[in-house]
Amino acid sequence: MAIGLAGALALAACGGASDSGANSSGEIKGTIDFWMGDPIGDAQQPIMQKLADDYAAAHPGTKVNLRFLGKDAHQTYLTSIAGGSVPCVALIGNTWTPEFAALNALEVYANDPKTLQGTYVPGMIESTIFKGKSYAVPYDTGVRALIYRKDMLEAIGKTAAPATWQELREDALAIQAKNQGVNGFGIIGGAHWYYLPLIWNWGGEIAKQSGDKWVSEAGSTQSVQAFQFYSDLLTKDRLSPAGASAWTAADVDKSMGLGQTAMMVGGSWDLRTILKQSPDLEGKLGTAVLPKGPGGNNDTFAGGSNLAVFRECNNKAVANDFVKFMMTKENLVPVTSNLGLLPATNDALAQEKATGSFSAPLFKAYAEQADHTRSIPPVASWGKVEGANSIVNAMQSIMSGKKTADVAMKELADQVNQAIG
Repeated sequence: MAIGLAGALALAACGGASDSGANSSGEIKGTIDFWMGDPIGDAQQPIMQKLADDYAAAHPGTKVNLRFLGKDAHQTYLTSIAGGSVPCVALIGNTWTPEFAALNALEVYANDPKTLQGTYVPGMIESTIFKGKSYAVPYDTGVRALIYRKDMLEAIGKTAAPATWQELREDALAIQAKNQGVNGFGIIGGAHWYYLPLIWNWGGEIAKQSGDKWVSEAGSTQSVQAFQFYSDLLTKDRLSPAGASAWTAADVDKSMGLGQTAMMVGGSWDLRTILKQSPDLEGKLGTAVLPKGPGGNNDTFAGGSNLAVFRECNNKAVANDFVKFMMTKENLVPVTSNLGLLPATNDALAQEKATGSFSAPLFKAYAEQADHTRSIPPVASWGKVEGANSIVNAMQSIMSGKKTADVAMKELADQVNQAIG
């Protein structure tokens, strides 16, 4: 899943509509099951329960059974699809959508995804597509932006965040030279979402469509240069400790909160974690959209969740109507705001930018970054690439010096092609 917090699903005791009367007439009546998991935690459960109750109150004769599910969901959910025990509606991780669509588990949401443009965040639309059709409704969006110490940048004569990756490197070196014991930039070698988008920033593609297949571009010149640049930040510039080759977001969050790191790439959820740990940093921190690479863009991943209706649901009238209800601004924003994520509809996002939680100075950059997002290649078997840890292994082999970037990335391209071919 793209942010590590995306909506997860698990096996429930029963699925579909639980009323005996299937609603083939289209009448809004009957019971449906709605599953959801991470990032829906304890704080959000009462909000979701109220929405389900509000829907039933507004539609006499309906009921929405909620199941709040855990993290170990993926394989269990695949088993539930195979056994025909699925809900009518579920909040699913956006990176899972093509996989479930390929299993013929999801209802088509739009035969032509172009009709969704203007309504939803572009990167989230991409996450719903499989073989030219959209199979889910974009729900929430998680993006990463640049978090930095304003005071440390000002001390080296800078009044604005670095606009390019090269400028970030130079600023980080200058900060590190001026502040003994401070890491100029928080490098994350153990989570590919923090450096895989650099391929786009360098002007490349993670994969390209060739006929009806997707082919990895990990071995391209742009991909090699992007991974080499990120590795060099650690191995040549030493902008983080050597152990950062295995760091995850939690390690950089901790280092930033302790005042040991000057700049990092992180989500709004990371910023919240840092401020909770060290509230005294609030006046010293700044955020900005990500720096651009040589390719001229600062695109990053659109993580998040999608709402999907399952093909085997026997009360699609209620299921589809409930999804519409959930996607109104009034019902969507309280959930996403509580999660610290952005809504995936443009009207709700505009509201959040203007007057909502992402209108606050420290969080504005995340709303702006949402306009510069893309999704993973829409292939059913992309999960095999992540499951094998192929991307992280490639970066770590470059950082360790065991392989050159050329060799590591060509091997990665072969591994990805074997997984998605």
